[in-house]
Amino acid sequence: MKIAICIDKSGGMLFGGRRLSQDSVLREKLLEIVTDGNLLMNEYSAKQFEENEKLKISEDFLLSANDNDICFVENVDIPIDKVSEVYLFNWNRNYPADTYFEFDLKDLGFKRIRKEEFVGSSHKKITLEVYKR
Repeated sequence: MKIAICIDKSGGMLFGGRRLSQDSVLREKLLEIVTDGNLLMNEYSAKQFEENEKLKISEDFLLSANDNDICFVENVDIPIDKVSEVYLFNWNRNYPADTYFEFDLKDLGFKRIRKEEFVGSSHKKITLEVYKR
């Protein structure tokens, strides 16, 4: 399973059940990296996307992912033992948060295979790191 996650500098994902930030350029980037599959997510995450044939919305999206799909994870538990690839989008600043991405990817056998920075619509710098097990 491949997952995509957005975090702040401290690994924060949510505050009070709400995402820390949203960015239209990041959403475009997510859709670009899905080449042979779909972008799976729940209804909560889908609210920030416009309609697209690559989007598949389901509350049990983590159970239905195929090898080429990427699951966009915001407000659900991550089954890290089933994850083979992680697309980690870093906001490069701190926000108040109460839900964190608490996994040490290197300790779990992941290696960073790519790193790139891009300018978002809401952030001057967003860093994408891709990790593969």
